[in-house]
Amino acid sequence: MKKLILVLLIAFAGVASADVTPAQQACFDLANNDKAFGDALIKVADKQIDQQTLQAHEDAFHHIQKNEAHVIYAYAALWVIAAGFVVFLWRRQQALRGEIAQLRSDLAHAAKETT
Repeated sequence: MKKLILVLLIAFAGVASADVTPAQQACFDLANNDKAFGDALIKVADKQIDQQTLQAHEDAFHHIQKNEAHVIYAYAALWVIAAGFVVFLWRRQQALRGEIAQLRSDLAHAAKETT
């Protein structure tokens, strides 16, 4: 797809721009008439596009590295929240066990009084 766009741009560059210099026109004619030259232009354009893509990936990598601390803080916050929730559940369970034990003793005491 990149090659097709590049070839179309080269082929129709003279149509799109009215201010084509003689050197540009010679380059366009050479690219249209000489297949090897046209292929060389496409390879150069592909190489430049690949370099731009590589540069974009490297920039994204450095951006992620720079913001790595935020990810670590987010994970730490989630672990603290999870640990707090587990402690909350454990304390609630202990309170329920104590309440059940109190109810059993009250029930046993009430049963003794009625007999």
